[in-house]
Amino acid sequence: MKHKLNKKAVRIIILLSVIFLMFNVMNSKPSKEVGVRDYMPNKPMVKIFEGGFEGAGSVEIIDKIKGEFYQKKTMDTATMGVVVYRVNKDGYRMVYRKGETNQLKDNYIDEKSNNNLILLRSPIKEGISWINDDKSTYKILSVDEKLELMGKEVEVVKLRYRKDDSEYYIYFARGLGIVEIESEMGSSRLIEVEYDVEDYLLKLKLNHE
Repeated sequence: MKHKLNKKAVRIIILLSVIFLMFNVMNSKPSKEVGVRDYMPNKPMVKIFEGGFEGAGSVEIIDKIKGEFYQKKTMDTATMGVVVYRVNKDGYRMVYRKGETNQLKDNYIDEKSNNNLILLRSPIKEGISWINDDKSTYKILSVDEKLELMGKEVEVVKLRYRKDDSEYYIYFARGLGIVEIESEMGSSRLIEVEYDVEDYLLKLKLNHE
């Protein structure tokens, strides 16, 4: 009788263990792997930077996002330009660039590619490095660097860029893209983000009339 009770108790313990294990498996949420696309601007926006050329600051306008592509128009005291990026699971690439122009058209995403520079690649892991066609080299120095950004501490990916005698450090934040570029000459850091792009462009136009 005692032997039968022991066998029954063992079965109950095994059954409870299986139920407990199944419950944990069903309720555990798999951790989402952070990919390159997480560092792409997640919506149209105006990014305002301090520093940069002659310390006068600059503005980046993300006015078009189309699938894997997004368009960034830049303005500073010297000139205007546009860059188109393609961002997918493999890499964060600059595929089109036009600089030093006095006038920008609406859409450049459909233009034929004239660039192929990888700015960030998978896997996003410390120590990963690559060389672009222009002989520039990139290396991921940190994937959890802490950066003081717009009044709060943000976790960013820190890269080192080298070409010829130049060396820069580039910081990517999730949902924003590049938020700081740093060199021995100084730095350009994001200080404000606006999401009403049309309103910003209208004000810009009125100020120049």
